[in-house]
Amino acid sequence: MKSDVQRWEAKYLGAELAPALRVDPLLVRYIDTRVDRSRALDVAAGTCHASVYLAQQGFQVTALDCSAAGLALGRRLAKREGVAIELCELDLDKAVLPKGLWAVICCFRYLNRSLFVQMAKGLAPGGILIFKTFNVHHLVKAPSFSPEYVLQPGELASAFLMLDTIELADGDDPQENTSWIVACRPR
Repeated sequence: MKSDVQRWEAKYLGAELAPALRVDPLLVRYIDTRVDRSRALDVAAGTCHASVYLAQQGFQVTALDCSAAGLALGRRLAKREGVAIELCELDLDKAVLPKGLWAVICCFRYLNRSLFVQMAKGLAPGGILIFKTFNVHHLVKAPSFSPEYVLQPGELASAFLMLDTIELADGDDPQENTSWIVACRPR
């Protein structure tokens, strides 16, 4: 059986560079609220679309992902878009997030509950977390998707109690197959 790292590496080895930057609307909506354009961390960055967008907004970005092939596509995307990002290949199932305080930490379409506390503690005072991934309702649409990688209703609210919630969609709507939280570390 393939490991998650092998599975993602295989997926990205066959991928092409996207013709346009694809950024989650949640990131676009909330990044403008940030005054401090210092450091940003993109967890499970994949091909680095969020990382490149954050760099375009003036952040010094570190992109973390387990796939060298995904990060290589991210490097090409950053070059095409005229920005620089730091790429860091690591298995997030076994790793510790980079030390330091981050103005922004974002994570899209990846779930590793053991990173929740690290993400919250890694934010600088006033720093913002933008986290979005699939919830249990996704299993209706994609029954072969692993239940291990979906959020349960109410899970994000309880996982990030130490942060001030700005926006929360926590799996209460059966029509919505993703859950998200935008939250700020108190100053």
